[in-house]
Amino acid sequence: MKIHVFIAHMGIGGAERVCVNLANEFADKGNEVHIVVLNLENDVNTHLLDSRVQVHPLGVSRLRYAAPAMLGYVKKYRPPFLFVFGNEMAVILNKMRKLHLLNTPLVVRVLNNVNISLAKEDNVSPIVENYLQKAQKQLADMEHVIAQCDAMKEQLLEKKLVKKEQISRVYNPVSRDLIVKTLKIRVPFAKREAERTKEIVFIGRLDPQKNLPHLVKAFALVNKKMPNTCLRLIGNGNLTDAIKKMVEDKGLSECVSFEGVCKDMEKIYAKADMIVLSSEYEGMPNCLIEAIGCGIPVVSYDCPIGPREIVVDDVNGYLVKYNDINQLAEKMEECLKRDWDEDSIRRTAEKFDVSYIAKEYIDLFEKVTRK
Repeated sequence: MKIHVFIAHMGIGGAERVCVNLANEFADKGNEVHIVVLNLENDVNTHLLDSRVQVHPLGVSRLRYAAPAMLGYVKKYRPPFLFVFGNEMAVILNKMRKLHLLNTPLVVRVLNNVNISLAKEDNVSPIVENYLQKAQKQLADMEHVIAQCDAMKEQLLEKKLVKKEQISRVYNPVSRDLIVKTLKIRVPFAKREAERTKEIVFIGRLDPQKNLPHLVKAFALVNKKMPNTCLRLIGNGNLTDAIKKMVEDKGLSECVSFEGVCKDMEKIYAKADMIVLSSEYEGMPNCLIEAIGCGIPVVSYDCPIGPREIVVDDVNGYLVKYNDINQLAEKMEECLKRDWDEDSIRRTAEKFDVSYIAKEYIDLFEKVTRK
């Protein structure tokens, strides 16, 4: 099968990691895989792609300028369908279909940040809300829509943006390669020194969605009781300076590190004692899926909408009442003190196995092309 994937870029982000994991698995299963991106600026992921996966930069700076190049690509390669990450590219392609410039079937994987108003119905500006509503309404035109979790699927159905037969839930996959690399160098909890510095790790963008002030406040409470702890922030974003100032003001500079983007994530997971999220909202956070795949416990706010479909309370970690900083701190402390069964944690990640997830996608692609 020829699989043509459209994604805006291959920079930092969960969707980009999902794209890499799926593309490699599609290639392993004998498919011809193409990835189409606007450009390769800020690329941190293509080096992870299998050599059989072909990458096609369109050579444009922004999505608004991409329509001619996207049309040219489709005319040249004549793909049987397009697998599109995110509403924005799908909207442009769908407009070209309405103008009868192309008639290629579209399979769209919905991104959480395009559906903020679905997951969180307040705190969205009227301009953004208007755009979201227009983009969401076009989902009805797509041959098939992929929701990352059951909650997202149900919300799209409740708002009558798609029909039941038009949508499927397909979870984000965990990279088998990442798990293998991590387990090769990770020392099991049972063999670690009891008096070591215990690592609490956050992975993601340092932006408002991730609600990092709550995490810093919770860590301050944990560190006061357990001085042998540190907080590692993996990622960057527009709140980096503000969070650094907050850390300094709380006297935590010696035990909180800002480490930017890391290309070798197995080194981060290998040393982590837990992964934590304090987000305002999420889709299906890859860091939680990857963590449990490596046998690492997780602590997350029970925010809309994905964490509750990953975290099995008291088995692979803890779900915390949304916006409850004290409970977040309590569960982080409890997580660090507990003797976890790493094999049991890993078993909860089996439903995210990349081979199984890739097969679900391929079955959907075959169904779409048969219509």
